[in-house]
Amino acid sequence: MNKAENIILFGGSFDPPHLGHMIIAQWVAEALSGVVSFLPAGNPPHKKPQGSGEHRLEMLKIATVRNPGFLVDEYEYRSGKVNYSVETLQRYHQDFGVSRDNLYFVLGSDSLRDLNTWRDPQGIVSQATLVAFAREAVDWRELLLPLNNLKAKIILCKAPIIEVSSTLVRERVKQGLSVRYLVPPGVEEYIVRKGLYQEGI
Repeated sequence: MNKAENIILFGGSFDPPHLGHMIIAQWVAEALSGVVSFLPAGNPPHKKPQGSGEHRLEMLKIATVRNPGFLVDEYEYRSGKVNYSVETLQRYHQDFGVSRDNLYFVLGSDSLRDLNTWRDPQGIVSQATLVAFAREAVDWRELLLPLNNLKAKIILCKAPIIEVSSTLVRERVKQGLSVRYLVPPGVEEYIVRKGLYQEGI
């Protein structure tokens, strides 16, 4: 990892990774001329994944393997503990020497809306530029208003809105329906081979 290049952190449970994730990542990578580091959560503080960590990690590797601009950072998953975003950003500064001007943190509009409830939101925005995206039409002005006190630097991602979610993928798998054009090549085969998401969504 080159400390002079733009590093874009994209965290999530990726349960499973789908084309919406990949489109946003590619769009941001091109817009910022950077490398996307995917951060699959081991024990996310805001949600409990349906799929096991090893399966989520393997599917993410399958989804990203053909793109040289995508990396999978296994640290948070391997740590076996709850990881907070402010700590992740600190790790990239300390361990990789990434400057504040070269570090970007991708957030969905739902996460951005709740940012003030996260651990040390001021610490988050002081360490990276936020890149916000929406899965549906949102009023950005209204959404960003409560964050004015943080004086965050925020870039709005103009990637196409793709109405696909991990929940939708899991629901279709449970119903015995194809997810071929909803997930990256290889991910559907992995889900079928391992019998994932057959119970619950």
